[in-house]
Amino acid sequence: MNLGFLGTGTITDAVIRGICTSDLKVDEIIISSRNAQIAYKLACDFPNVAIAKNNQEIVAHSNLVFVALRAQVAEEILKFLIFHQGQKVVTFVPTTTCAILSGWINNVVPVLRAVPLPFVAEHKSATPIFPADPDLWKIFAKIGGVIEAKSEHQFNLFMTAGSLMGVYFRFARLCDEWMQNRGLTPEQSTLYVSRLFASLANTAAKNTPTDFKTLEQEYSTKGGTNELITRLFEEKGGGKALDSALDEAFNHITKKLGLNCT
Repeated sequence: MNLGFLGTGTITDAVIRGICTSDLKVDEIIISSRNAQIAYKLACDFPNVAIAKNNQEIVAHSNLVFVALRAQVAEEILKFLIFHQGQKVVTFVPTTTCAILSGWINNVVPVLRAVPLPFVAEHKSATPIFPADPDLWKIFAKIGGVIEAKSEHQFNLFMTAGSLMGVYFRFARLCDEWMQNRGLTPEQSTLYVSRLFASLANTAAKNTPTDFKTLEQEYSTKGGTNELITRLFEEKGGGKALDSALDEAFNHITKKLGLNCT
């Protein structure tokens, strides 16, 4: 199997590194030089990665073509490329449905969606896909796990939740700054907060399928400060703020895609 990647940003880099450090059998991975630094490093690190002269060469030599282009340029690039029967196109572009992208390439080949996170490089992140596809399943199952969305509505829910990375680090930063403002050094507070959150994430990952409510109760001793902070967080509107932000983000995504939000 030959894989081609249009666009060479952070996600392309992560997916390729995940694939090349797994036991997945891939003959060749063909990439663009759109980001020359990332492309060159991938080609140096892995013998089955080759840099193409142009985008059409990537398409011509690939069974699966992954579209990891910026939304602003994806249509202009794709509509001039020639695809052939037997190929599949997998889009990472968040604001593009299967139907929209299929129209850009004249409905020649099947179009699939996937939303990998950077952690697939270390096989640590499950990737939602839509629709179900055995080739796509085989790839992402080897680099962290795969979740089949049953509809694009479900897929967009996963995509919205995948946008929590920034607020996660914002939450960590608020804790970090609170500790520093009260006398701890950055070295002390940052080490403590980062290791605390990493340990909690590992605990959740080991309890698959994860029951977050049970974990919350187990780690909130009755009458203790964990329980107190959790209760105050809810009483002061923390839970409602996050729920509202997720709703707005989901509506933003579906509106851009021209889909019904319900």
